[in-house]
Amino acid sequence: MLRDPRLIELSREHHAALRLAKRLAGAAAADSLPAVTSFLRKEKPTLLRHFGDEERDLLPQLLDFGEAALARRLVDDHREMEALMAHDEDPQAMARLGRVLGEHVRFEERELFETLQQHWAARS
Repeated sequence: MLRDPRLIELSREHHAALRLAKRLAGAAAADSLPAVTSFLRKEKPTLLRHFGDEERDLLPQLLDFGEAALARRLVDDHREMEALMAHDEDPQAMARLGRVLGEHVRFEERELFETLQQHWAARS
């Protein structure tokens, strides 16, 4: 399904998030941790803004459509990633953040966004 215009910018931001996830996943190598930490600190404000945009714009709609399980996962994933970001000197936390972020982006693109688009189409 083509991406609804309301989701295009969020989808574009997911490309950068996937690049970050890949770098974070390699953080367990001690020699790469400083570079990964620096990159995360630079990207963190953008990532947190993205989380806020999704929660402000998409969460109420998910709940209106009766998609409580998707809404809960959206919020739970965001809170887990925020908690992991606080441990940016811990290579295991950064590697886990990379895995969670990658899985989260795929969840949003494949499930959450598709579900929203189906609801929006049904209301049109």
